[in-house]
Amino acid sequence: MPRWDDMRIAQVSTLSAPVAEESSGSVEAWLWLLTRELVRLGHEVSVFAAANSQLPPGAKLIATQPGHYGANGALDDWHLCEWLNLCRAVERSAEFDVLHSHAYLWGVPLSPLARAPVVHTTHIVPDENSAKLFAAYPQANVTAISRQQWSAYPHLNPAAVIHHGVDVKQFPFSGTPGDYFCYMGRFVSGKGPTHAIAVARKLGARLVMAGPRNDYFREHIEPLVDGKSIEYAGFVRGSDRAKLLGGARALLYPIQYPESFGLVLLESMFCGTPVAAMRLGAVPEIVDEGITGFSVTSLDGLAGAVRNCFALDRAAVRRRAEERFSVECMARQYEQFYERLVTKSQSQR
Repeated sequence: MPRWDDMRIAQVSTLSAPVAEESSGSVEAWLWLLTRELVRLGHEVSVFAAANSQLPPGAKLIATQPGHYGANGALDDWHLCEWLNLCRAVERSAEFDVLHSHAYLWGVPLSPLARAPVVHTTHIVPDENSAKLFAAYPQANVTAISRQQWSAYPHLNPAAVIHHGVDVKQFPFSGTPGDYFCYMGRFVSGKGPTHAIAVARKLGARLVMAGPRNDYFREHIEPLVDGKSIEYAGFVRGSDRAKLLGGARALLYPIQYPESFGLVLLESMFCGTPVAAMRLGAVPEIVDEGITGFSVTSLDGLAGAVRNCFALDRAAVRRRAEERFSVECMARQYEQFYERLVTKSQSQR
């Protein structure tokens, strides 16, 4: 198969936030990283996104709204924002060798209308409607972010499974942790923040929690924060995020529903911090048992998993994370998948 060293790649972002290195949107921040790596690999990358995005050097912004949802005069209906952004990309599809849409699977019915191959990735757990949409277009180039993501629909076969990656330089190794455990993520019942508190209390340990404030936090978490055994660090990003993760003895990941991925697991492991997690969703694909952490099937076992993390070699945690989840590895896998599609498209002309 020929190598395409200079593909013209269009990335179609979601518009919940600007695409930026430290975006408040998880997909938008991840897409910034993928875009940077594809540019470094020598490709011409354009990103359909909100006008207030800040792309890495060498990438081209194609703004379809003056801001993210409802910002700077953008449409305040998020569905319309996403649909307009996606349609603009398909309108201009002849300018590219391949398009990669991250707008859920809304672009699947538009694939036959595009003048270049379209890749579709949803970054959430697919629901029944997504499954029906995929089934209606079985030839669509749908990629998965984990094997678990589409496991509820065994009749559907993603064209590739490509795990997320993390920038090594953003999460420096910390060989000497502090005296606390860490919970980092949104404050919703499904993420299990109250369970993290219960585990910390059972162990008599200090817990530092980080994430954006919301109604759930104010009602269920804030009354339990005492500034001593249970602390709240706010919503941390950038170097502060890495410092907090790197200083923890272990990351608590007590999720209560299956998730398609868990970027914070990777971020923690890159810092050398092992993880104690519920064995749900993509956790078994991410956590190497006894090397980067431990996972359990019940909350009763989570405290024991935390204790077991203390004996793990933090340098080995970091090495395994680099081997499996570097952003370079992720970008290469997407590049190879794009190349296959472009080669197939060229041969059919």
